Amino acid sequence: MHLCSLNVPRSRGGRLVLLGVALLLSGVVGTAQAQHLDNGFYGRLGAGLSGYTGDLAGPRAGAPQEFGADAIGRLPLVAVGELGYQLSPRWGLALGGQAGSYVSVGNAAPATDSYRRYTSHLLGRYTLGAPDRRVAFYLDAGLNVTAGGPTHTGIGPSVGGGIDIRAGRAVSLYVESRLHATVPDDAVDGRGRGAEGWSFDTVNQPLGFGLRFSLTTPTAPEVIALDAPAEVEVGTTATFTVTINEEEAARPLDRRWRFGDGTEGTGRTVTHTYRRPGTYPVTVSAHNEAGEATASTTIRVTRASAPPSPPEAPWVVSLTARPNPVRVGEPVQLRTAVEGEKPFTYQWTVDGTTATRGAAPTYTFDRPGRHTVQVRVSNDGGTETRSMTVQAERRTAKRPSPQPAGLWAVGVASMRNPAGAKRMARRYRTRLADAPVSVRIVEHMLDQERHFRVVVGRYETQAAAQKARETYRRALPPEAWAVRLE
Repeated sequence: MHLCSLNVPRSRGGRLVLLGVALLLSGVVGTAQAQHLDNGFYGRLGAGLSGYTGDLAGPRAGAPQEFGADAIGRLPLVAVGELGYQLSPRWGLALGGQAGSYVSVGNAAPATDSYRRYTSHLLGRYTLGAPDRRVAFYLDAGLNVTAGGPTHTGIGPSVGGGIDIRAGRAVSLYVESRLHATVPDDAVDGRGRGAEGWSFDTVNQPLGFGLRFSLTTPTAPEVIALDAPAEVEVGTTATFTVTINEEEAARPLDRRWRFGDGTEGTGRTVTHTYRRPGTYPVTVSAHNEAGEATASTTIRVTRASAPPSPPEAPWVVSLTARPNPVRVGEPVQLRTAVEGEKPFTYQWTVDGTTATRGAAPTYTFDRPGRHTVQVRVSNDGGTETRSMTVQAERRTAKRPSPQPAGLWAVGVASMRNPAGAKRMARRYRTRLADAPVSVRIVEHMLDQERHFRVVVGRYETQAAAQKARETYRRALPPEAWAVRLE
């Protein structure tokens, strides 16, 4: 197969101009975002120089065909049209056509042959580099069908490449070069190589220019939902999320937040921390080449709440055992009165061994002697421990004779601390302010230690004291008891 080309005389100045244009296009690095849609239909229209490679040798074998006066009416040009679909920012599919005037074929072919050839092509196109740059390089390849030759319709592969220069919204310029190879060998020029071997011809576009324009109308963004907290404390991170029609909206898509305190953020989900209390307007805007959508809400920022104070620790007001002394084998009622923040946990030990739980349990001693009874009361605020001694006597021991009748009162507390007894007395004087009874503190010895009892009223008999306890039970603690005044 011989090369037949078009020889057009050019000046040295023209070569320098073309070289400068090529260097400018290849050296530009775009920083603006792309204007084309990520997907959708587009069209291309352009023109360029035509080129042919085949078996026609021209007047002299192996010499290029001269551009003579008889070729003035047949300029070596092609017209190109294309309809494509952008599958993604990088991949596209195009169906197009090329109609060209191939002067070399026309000059060498018989007078009955036309110098025009028509090529249809199906191409896949891939964009190199970042698809959002204003200047992008691309390569394409596919299949072509060429008609207009003297004998056959040719078919073969097509390859090409070029530069796409974004010029405005949905419009760009392109510069490209493309080659269409065809078989059989005589499809374009009517001449084959015969017995010398298999060959092919090409109809080319060495250099072409044109416009690319989007046919699909871009979709503007739409705010579907704006998620934001209604209230947040100072210094606490708040999270904001916007949901838009991302599947339909044209790209690139910009989201910008304004938090109302002079700060901004970008992205689908953002976080922000406010430094001062108040009510702030929060605005989010979504923008693309087709338009802008805005949504807003308000957020109330409150002062940081103080950490919760720890609960009041328990305070054991009284600790009693009834009866005391007690006979071995007979139950004794253990009871404690506790002030503080409930709930309480009670743990009783007898002589150092855990015995029972609860606020008022019963216990039976199995051996005589002096026994140390201890209660441990706990809540979330702390723990307090109190002890007392209980005398357990043998069953054969003679029980003490009942004491003669005397004065009685209702006991509400017993403690070793006189200051605590005074506080407790003031509390019950307030509770019983409207009742015809008195509240006072009496001293007594318990386990060879001085204790202070807070008692209510003064009665002749134990039964009268019990009745008074029932009468004033709403103001008295549940652990109140009838106590004999010594």
